[in-house]
Amino acid sequence: MIRSYRKTDLEEMVKIWYEASVIAHFFIPASFWASQKNAMKEEYLPLAENFVFEEEGQISGFISLVGKHVCALFVAPEMQGRGIGRALLEYAKTLKGRLSLKVYRENESAFHFYEKCGFVATGEEIDEYTGCAQILMEWK
Repeated sequence: MIRSYRKTDLEEMVKIWYEASVIAHFFIPASFWASQKNAMKEEYLPLAENFVFEEEGQISGFISLVGKHVCALFVAPEMQGRGIGRALLEYAKTLKGRLSLKVYRENESAFHFYEKCGFVATGEEIDEYTGCAQILMEWK
């Protein structure tokens, strides 16, 4: 089931974000992600429109939107490959009708996932926090 997040979900969302980030972004030191935990919990997630994927009372993934921009899409590592990310993305598509996002160029599996979900690359930029290249993608 996909539902709007509750403040009580924040700890689990940050845990999923951190664990998935360290694995997916192996090219960025884990210490960077650890240094961002408080900001995710206290600033970034509360400012976004968040939806969680919940099964039997357990959150296994979430998507964060600011307007029509996907700021975050993360699935717990042990739950990946089960269609949770795609379900969250499809949910966001029905809500917004058009979406944009950024994905690190070195995160090839995520880039291909977004391509399979209908996103196309529209440009590239350097992330000011990590110095890594990000591909800009859109779905219409």
